[in-house]
Amino acid sequence: MSKLCSAIALSIFSLSALSGEWDYPAGNETVSDSAAAENYVESHYPELEGVSHRYTTDSHLGFQYNFDITDDGEYKHQRTIVVHTDKSGLVQRVYKSFADTILINGEPSTSAELEAPRRLKAEEPPELSSGTLVTATVNIVDPDLRTMDKMDAPDSPWTDVSDYPNAAQFNDAEVEVLSSGGKFYLSNSRVTQVDAEYLEEQDPDTGLWSQSGSASFLAQEGIAEFDQLSDLNNLTFASEDFTQVMAFYHLDQSIRYLESLGYNLFFEPVVFDARGLANDNSSYFYGPSAAMFGIGGSPDAIDADIVIHELAHGIHYQIVPDWGYGHTGAMGEGFADYWAGSYSYRKLYEEGSEFEIDTVFNWDGYFGTRISTRSLWNQRARYFEGSEYRAHVSVAGELGDELWSTPLFQTLKQAVELYGEPAFAEIDTLVLESMYGLGRGMKMHDLVESMLYTANALYPSRDYQALLKQNFAVHGLVKEPFKVELDSRFVDQDTEPQIRILANGRQAKIDGAVTAMSGSRSSVTSEKFDAISRSVSIPTSATCGESFSVNTDLNYQYEDDLQTLNWVNESQFVYGVPQLNQSPIEQNSLIPDAQVSNSGGVNYGFKSFNFIINDDSAVIDGDLGVVVSFEHSELSDLQVVLVSPTGTRVTLLANETYSQTHRELTWVSSHDEVIEPFNGETMQGTWRLEVTDYTPDDTGTLQEWTIGRVESYSCTQSKDNNTNNNDSGTGGGAISLLSLCLAGLLFWRRERNAKHNH
Repeated sequence: MSKLCSAIALSIFSLSALSGEWDYPAGNETVSDSAAAENYVESHYPELEGVSHRYTTDSHLGFQYNFDITDDGEYKHQRTIVVHTDKSGLVQRVYKSFADTILINGEPSTSAELEAPRRLKAEEPPELSSGTLVTATVNIVDPDLRTMDKMDAPDSPWTDVSDYPNAAQFNDAEVEVLSSGGKFYLSNSRVTQVDAEYLEEQDPDTGLWSQSGSASFLAQEGIAEFDQLSDLNNLTFASEDFTQVMAFYHLDQSIRYLESLGYNLFFEPVVFDARGLANDNSSYFYGPSAAMFGIGGSPDAIDADIVIHELAHGIHYQIVPDWGYGHTGAMGEGFADYWAGSYSYRKLYEEGSEFEIDTVFNWDGYFGTRISTRSLWNQRARYFEGSEYRAHVSVAGELGDELWSTPLFQTLKQAVELYGEPAFAEIDTLVLESMYGLGRGMKMHDLVESMLYTANALYPSRDYQALLKQNFAVHGLVKEPFKVELDSRFVDQDTEPQIRILANGRQAKIDGAVTAMSGSRSSVTSEKFDAISRSVSIPTSATCGESFSVNTDLNYQYEDDLQTLNWVNESQFVYGVPQLNQSPIEQNSLIPDAQVSNSGGVNYGFKSFNFIINDDSAVIDGDLGVVVSFEHSELSDLQVVLVSPTGTRVTLLANETYSQTHRELTWVSSHDEVIEPFNGETMQGTWRLEVTDYTPDDTGTLQEWTIGRVESYSCTQSKDNNTNNNDSGTGGGAISLLSLCLAGLLFWRRERNAKHNH
């Protein structure tokens, strides 16, 4: 694990060099095969020294041609370009990843699983050709025993299956098995049970295979075989064969479901061993297409969530054979959690139940030394493009796996509520289809853009694109082409509102306007730029203390041969600066910086500040005001939480990027939903502001802060009596050269530090 794998690494300008990009060609060019696709890449991307075809995939929307990239004659294993066509061969879009996304000690890492896949040494059942496939009735739990019992979760983990207080109940289910030589085996054209011995890896120089020590396999126990078909229907939890039957059935069902959606992904049977690994962990091995399950307090394969989760890793590898680098670690885990959660939800929906559908591993997660379920409803998680999202690693205190699974699963739930049972297959199809044609180095926002595109392409009459965008936006996962910053949302009558437009990593030429509610219009036309500022007139119809909107509408084009696209943003201002009945506390207090620990982790910086109100015992009724002022070299490092006297906690600020070092933020409960939870509580008592710094090397101070009741707005006072101006003083006009130089210096220092820390 790198020293900063759990920290946030952000700059005021997105790290475009460290992420992929989507191009949407303006022409009507067609390619019919990989050779034509290669010619297309060479003609449209002459900056690439050399490309070579890696593989082609075929999906519902069309074909995807994936290419390797060479630079100075050297194969760049983290880079790729992928040409997407429709079914007729018309080029629709291009995914490109031209930079290394995972560095160790400044050098690009290598995914051995992609570059030197392993193979599995195992005892296998007879060949399918040696016998016939017959239908057997098996007894299983579906999806797990605790869910079937609708039993409350225990306060502490169980250590063994025998600790579960209820007697086991089973469901009967049918599955194809192999009949050969008078015995029955857990094998068919989709899934085959093996008895794993070890993995083998190949020496790149000699080509010889040798045993790999990368996984701890359980001692071999022999292939599961049955004398009579009825034996498969009489198994109990105590039987080792029950674990094998559970894995076999749920793998088979999930692959059948894939086929029903039109995806025939596995050209050979998926091999598995439900008692393959000696520790309490499970894995999918890409090379041999093998799912290996661990044992422990409860064998992993007794929980269908784990079985389907591991198969999901095989699914994303089949869709994207070079799934690696970028954010693929957390995304792979998040997709696998979603795929398992979707199955359980679909199963419970058929029963009219919603038992713990926002959680995966509802059974196995309660066995062992700690509770290890995972959430499909982590609304706290926020996305930071520059961070590393490895599997099972937290960023800013939240698990990256859950950051990815949550918006997918919440979209599924909302879609089912809108459209009923058909939404299961449609959202699952959308999620699968959107992964086609990505490749090495993809980040979460790259796949988000593909999902939004796919939703509109597959289901234009459904609201799926809007649902996805709404849910992705909760976590900051939608990477807009531009960012809009406001120096202050609350504007005084003598200060024109300022809007600052920043290119979000990739520069484009623009032509558009910023328009206020009254119709006042400020044109915005520019060649490629980093940042532009515009002043907006306060509408003559604006009402003191009320909000008004300002719309930014831009047509933009990245390159002359790409489509001109449109982007619209609505910003909300409030006419008048709130006047609070409490005086601000001048803190000028240093916020402790995060520090790298001796073990290579990050110890977060933390400091709390108290604001005591003794003279106001009335309840809050939409009139709470909070003002916080920071000076910090990297404001995105910070999370800010406000705690009321009664203990209610609200996150005011969650690691938001900002291009300036000074920021004054104001919240009013009648205008800001984020502090509405305080309505109905008493104002009196001790309020606490908790500030956490998540990233080393950047420092700053809390300058001052105020909590009070809004008594009026500045626009109700005369100009001479107006003593409280919430404008931060960063002014209008174009961003100064000095500001851009300082921003560039911060970016350079952050990049330098990132290289030293990987």
